[in-house]
Amino acid sequence: MKELNTLKAYRKARNYTQEELAKQSGISIRTIQRIEKGLTKGSPHTLKALAKTLHIENTNFKILDEEKGAVTTEYYKVKLMNFSILSVLLIPFGNLILPTIIFFANKSNKHVNSLGRRILSIQIINTFLLSGLAIALFFSIGRGNGAIPIPVPIIYFSYTAVNIIIVIHTSMAIDKKKQILKFFPDLI
Repeated sequence: MKELNTLKAYRKARNYTQEELAKQSGISIRTIQRIEKGLTKGSPHTLKALAKTLHIENTNFKILDEEKGAVTTEYYKVKLMNFSILSVLLIPFGNLILPTIIFFANKSNKHVNSLGRRILSIQIINTFLLSGLAIALFFSIGRGNGAIPIPVPIIYFSYTAVNIIIVIHTSMAIDKKKQILKFFPDLI
């Protein structure tokens, strides 16, 4: 139903070319192209002129803008959950704590429910693998004089680096609406 509310659909329904619509509405063809490609929403004046020329109610354009805003808000919560993983830089296991809180607070959101599960699954696997490796190294090297062995901080920094890479990769996948690291199994 959303496609019916696009400028291009209205223009084609009236059998206008972009050039004809530009000429009759007084709006530049470049502006019409940018609106149709989704690069801009258009100013209220522009939308009103286009709606008048196409003989449609201006409210239909408002509905389209509200729908775009709703989708953006839903993905915003997923991105917030994704970036909260970086709290591991300040809080041990923050990569699990904050995303879990955000997930359960927004579980009714379909994007948070589906993509959030994947983000949490990836973090659970990541945490257990790297924490297990750090513990194994700690015991295999020996405690020596009671100081922390050098490989432990190296593993911690590797752990945070992996989290940063995952956050960046996941953020780009969310922006492009692609699958998020699909080779990881779902745990939640």
